[in-house]
Amino acid sequence: MEKKFTNKEVSQLLSNISAAYQVLGMNPFQIRAYDLAADSVANASSEVKDLWEDGKLGEIAGIGRAIESYLDELFKTGKVKHFEEISQKVPEEMFALLKVPGVGPKTAFKLAGEGVTDISDLENKIKSGYLLKKDFGQKTLANILRGVEEYKRKSDRILLPVAGEIAKQIIEYLKKHKDVLEADPLGSLRRKVATVGDIDISATSEKPKSVVGHFIKFPSLNHVIEVGNSTATISLSNGIRVDLMVQPPQHYGSLLQHFTGSKSHNIHIRSLAREKGYSISEYGVKSLKSNKLISCKNENEVYSLLGMQTPPPELREDTGEIESALKDKLPNLTQLSDIKGDLHTHSLWSDGHNTIAEMANAAAELGREYIALTDHSYPNLRFDERIKQIEQYNYSVRNIRVIYGLEVNINADETMQVDDSILEKHEIIFASIHTSFRQNREEITKRIITAIRNPHVDVISHPTGRLLLEREEIDADWEEIFKEAAKHNKILEINSFPTRLDLPDILVREAKRFRVKFVIDTDSHDVEHLKLMEYGVDVARRGWLEGKEVINTLPWSKFKKVFNLKN
Repeated sequence: MEKKFTNKEVSQLLSNISAAYQVLGMNPFQIRAYDLAADSVANASSEVKDLWEDGKLGEIAGIGRAIESYLDELFKTGKVKHFEEISQKVPEEMFALLKVPGVGPKTAFKLAGEGVTDISDLENKIKSGYLLKKDFGQKTLANILRGVEEYKRKSDRILLPVAGEIAKQIIEYLKKHKDVLEADPLGSLRRKVATVGDIDISATSEKPKSVVGHFIKFPSLNHVIEVGNSTATISLSNGIRVDLMVQPPQHYGSLLQHFTGSKSHNIHIRSLAREKGYSISEYGVKSLKSNKLISCKNENEVYSLLGMQTPPPELREDTGEIESALKDKLPNLTQLSDIKGDLHTHSLWSDGHNTIAEMANAAAELGREYIALTDHSYPNLRFDERIKQIEQYNYSVRNIRVIYGLEVNINADETMQVDDSILEKHEIIFASIHTSFRQNREEITKRIITAIRNPHVDVISHPTGRLLLEREEIDADWEEIFKEAAKHNKILEINSFPTRLDLPDILVREAKRFRVKFVIDTDSHDVEHLKLMEYGVDVARRGWLEGKEVINTLPWSKFKKVFNLKN
């Protein structure tokens, strides 16, 4: 039987080769290429093997010609000779240990060399004191044990952008059927939660059985799990499970309402409905007095019966949205169409895939008025030459303004990666934590606050440092950080990249209390990444942000005054 090779499996294979290259001391540029390719595959919205079959493998950002040829060999033969040769040079057990957060290739190699066979064995050998006797320090082992606990807490949840793109494809497929009137995502996906479980889809039709029959023929189907007259569950070729529920048009509003809100939101709504003489379920809205179903073709009709505004799906968590809706005081949430610029992007000058001109031109095509190129402040970066190249672009092009900036690491000792003399040459500075994530709460907090107090720093980017499903957020005193950010008029980033979505929505709403300003960015390393902005906007909406609280909703004419930039 032909092996399917899911995106997760391909991404893991590429990551393993990167790890082996690191242990073997091979070219750092090759290592970086494999890391970028692994990330691109993991975040791809389509199955990589399907793209390969269609001759479109080259469309995936981050996959160069060499890796593309290896993947071609993988899909044709089920293996790659070069990968097998490289893997045989390191212990096989090493790759399993790399799944533990905080365990890098060299540590995994060393652990495998001491006879550690898997994650369970690693935990046992730490707790028994075996590894303490094998030249591993107490602090190192404590950090590894934390990583093991973190690994055990992980789930098989799906990143929001990945689930979102799959749902879009399914909904587009459903809407092509003549009997489908409407189709929508449901549950945590519709509420835009950072990670989701299974994908739930709703549709409305007078002929539900016909729609179900169409659904179970979806092109990426692996197998049908369950099928009924108005519902079905399928498994896709990537292993993701999708549920469909079909409801007649007159009761579609109640289906959407019931399967969108969180459990707490729905309990609160049902209680409110009973007070007003109604019973609400996925099957319809019933009058308790007449015991008859009331037609509600959309959600607005459901919430209107209760005398309230319709809370945007992103807010339906029972965290005050019902009370606000009853008072007609829901916030005017920011939208993707509000965004005028992207302030966190990378080019070939650091670890991006495209030139400054390519990034700027792609941003202009998306309707952006300005873009900041914030390449990493590597000490060997030719800062003046880079600025000159950006200025030359700005001189020759009038439809977009490129801002020259830097993303600067906040070192573990609270210093910045480069001197202030370099920072002051740039128009915008992003400060980030990229190292020493496991420092204690006091040390981490002090690092960020020191950066906030630096007069050259404008934005704290991806503040918690989390990588969804990979690395937990840093332990920091966020209230103190938000107070300092407000005091020094510094901006906090909402990073749109699929594995980040950082600042998280809960902290966004907390920071909002301190009147902190925000910026929503893509952290693009490729022109295709510039399209990820919508997912940062989703986070902002879940954090109750209005457009006026997001700095890059300003048009260039007003934005340039905030940073005292030339025209």
